[in-house]
Amino acid sequence: MELDGGLKTDQIMLKVALALLPAIAASVLVFGPWVLVGLSTAVIACLVAEAVFFQYVRILQDYSALVTGLLIALALPPTTPIYISVLAAVCAIGLGKKSFGGLGKNIFNPAMVGYAIVLVSFPFDIGAWDATTGATSLDKISHRFGATLQEIESDPAFGSFGAAGFEWVNVFAGAGGLFLIYRKIIGWRLPMATLIGLCLPAVLAYDGGSSASFGSPLMHCFSGGTMLAAFFIVTDPVTSPSSVRGQWLFGLIVGALIFVIRAWGSYPDGIAFSVLLANALVPLLDRKHSVKTVSGK
Repeated sequence: MELDGGLKTDQIMLKVALALLPAIAASVLVFGPWVLVGLSTAVIACLVAEAVFFQYVRILQDYSALVTGLLIALALPPTTPIYISVLAAVCAIGLGKKSFGGLGKNIFNPAMVGYAIVLVSFPFDIGAWDATTGATSLDKISHRFGATLQEIESDPAFGSFGAAGFEWVNVFAGAGGLFLIYRKIIGWRLPMATLIGLCLPAVLAYDGGSSASFGSPLMHCFSGGTMLAAFFIVTDPVTSPSSVRGQWLFGLIVGALIFVIRAWGSYPDGIAFSVLLANALVPLLDRKHSVKTVSGK
């Protein structure tokens, strides 16, 4: 993530949290007040875990636990049971951060560590989204048993240009991300590369909507957690490359893996696995492409 060198970690994290507010508001309006329960649970669990694992007197010392909780809450389905949100938060802080020595030393994105663990551990609880959520539309595209896109797009899971409900959460997450780019909190390369990596194979695989199509690029951009991943997760400065070419490759890899998992994988979205797999490649990408580092412009 390209950072404004004049800002401290707590200032950066607070601005990231503020940039998530539009997506949070859209999620509450679309899915109802239960979203606030899940969000509060994830945030409080992250703060408590931070205090326990790191023995912080000030649990909001750098706001990183706050951001992790918000990302977990937005990544999980609105109907996720509270105990799953708590487990995701504890795993994010304990395994994603503490096991590596704390913020700045972790190899993998903590929020995605927690999300991936509960996704694998509780596939039914997390996969059983109702007909108004983004994951259901992606699942219907991937497992439609020979039906064409036109035949299934009348399903309530589909919205006007993306997944019902989640198309608007993605719009406002993207708006928050653009705000961060404008304020030079993040750079434009990682989000751009991620969206290109997702859209390019979607364009190549899209034939207008036959039974072999995996959905339009527009559908992929505004379904699931696409914009959340592109602007808030992929841009994590600790777990993404610092070189220009490394960032381009990193984003392209994440985007392409998201499409591959959505099209052929067992999980309807696949953002967590894509990000974690790409995180593991960061040392290689930075070593191979360390000729030029980002300048923030």
